[in-house]
Amino acid sequence: MQFELDITLLAVTAALAVRFGVLAATLPLLDIRSVPPLWRVALAVSFAAALAPGIARTIPVGTVSLAWPNLVMEAVRSLVVGALLGFTINLVFTAVRYAGSIVGMQIGFAIVNSFDPMSNSQISVISQLYYLLAVLLFFVTGAHQILVAAMYQSCVVIPPFASGDPVGGAWFLVREFGTVFSLGLQIAAPIVIVLLLVSASMGVIVKTVPQLNVLVVGFPIKIGVGLITVGLSLVFFKQVTISVMAGMQGTLAELLLAMK
Repeated sequence: MQFELDITLLAVTAALAVRFGVLAATLPLLDIRSVPPLWRVALAVSFAAALAPGIARTIPVGTVSLAWPNLVMEAVRSLVVGALLGFTINLVFTAVRYAGSIVGMQIGFAIVNSFDPMSNSQISVISQLYYLLAVLLFFVTGAHQILVAAMYQSCVVIPPFASGDPVGGAWFLVREFGTVFSLGLQIAAPIVIVLLLVSASMGVIVKTVPQLNVLVVGFPIKIGVGLITVGLSLVFFKQVTISVMAGMQGTLAELLLAMK
């Protein structure tokens, strides 16, 4: 019995595994410490093994070189492409966390940040709530299918061992990062406006009744009104988040074109 080993297929599979491995390490819920690294590796290798046969047939003969300099360059290129895809997906979740930090600071929860052992950092309670809701919407609305399609499109537009322009993709991502702040302010706007009106009302009351201790009375009122407004604004949060996730496909397509 004879076995044939396709070196080109193995090289393409390894390159795609590196690309998808970096992407899996930055995806929502997979970037926490509780997820074993072996799971991420298995997920990346599974996608790479599924796509490699079709992608290898489209690569011209003689393009794949097994020289060490070429292999190192392809590994670096795959790392950059996977990281750019992961960062683009995380723009929405970064904006959601930014909105949660703004809301938590306005309500008065900035001093009750908790330590998250999963990310090894201090997190806002409202920020974590918004993040988990966004992750649920990500899977409920089928936005994860857009990610799988983008993984395939990245192999078609920027196949392994082909020239690309990761610098163009990096500049595109830098420009898109500005949307994080605008989207975060848009999500937090209802709570910020309501709490601003509450603070203005408390200022008028203090001027009218100077004997009233604004620190003792104001904090419980702002917390209560803020939490009620957060609950009522979840419908608005859902609409904004779903609309942004719907445009994720176009953003990923523009990123791939910028790297082509």
